Amino acid sequence: MDRDADGRPAGGDVVDRMQRDWARLRPDLDFASLGVIHRLLRASRLILDASDAFLAGYGLTRGELDVLSAVRRSDEPPSPTSLAQTLLAPRSAITMRLNALQARGLLSRSTNPADGRSSLLVLTDAGAALVDEVVPAQLAFEDALLAEAPAGAIEGLADRLRALTSAWEEGRRVGRSDSGTGLRRRPEGEP
Repeated sequence: MDRDADGRPAGGDVVDRMQRDWARLRPDLDFASLGVIHRLLRASRLILDASDAFLAGYGLTRGELDVLSAVRRSDEPPSPTSLAQTLLAPRSAITMRLNALQARGLLSRSTNPADGRSSLLVLTDAGAALVDEVVPAQLAFEDALLAEAPAGAIEGLADRLRALTSAWEEGRRVGRSDSGTGLRRRPEGEP
């Protein structure tokens, strides 16, 4: 694939083509947001696919590693509900992952003494050992993935993404927006 001086595909990427096609069909609309959102979605899908392929060698998916890692990092045993909130995952997905991980002997559940209707999660020795083995390998894999990016593409990216996710997460805490997205809209004139 031919690349321009900045390392981008000559003629643009898939999202550039989507924006051009939509602009041709609907010149009355601004498709700038599509350029950002669809690139974030595509990047996420590419990262998750590559990560799942890598983690398959350890018998895990990215979602399962996220669950195990969250429990490993917790000072106190988390509940499935707090885990779902932390990981921004549907409770049904968390339940499915917990069932699979428990069946494989990687974590255990006990009744929450403060609320008998819920449980608390603890890694087994095998679960803790697996996380401690996988996390350094996963970090090396992620470093290699980022190293494939053109020079300068990664610098400052974490700060810009943190600003986006912080604003969106604050919107979720404040309440649903008029658009139903769960993201708070800023009033006109607010920075």
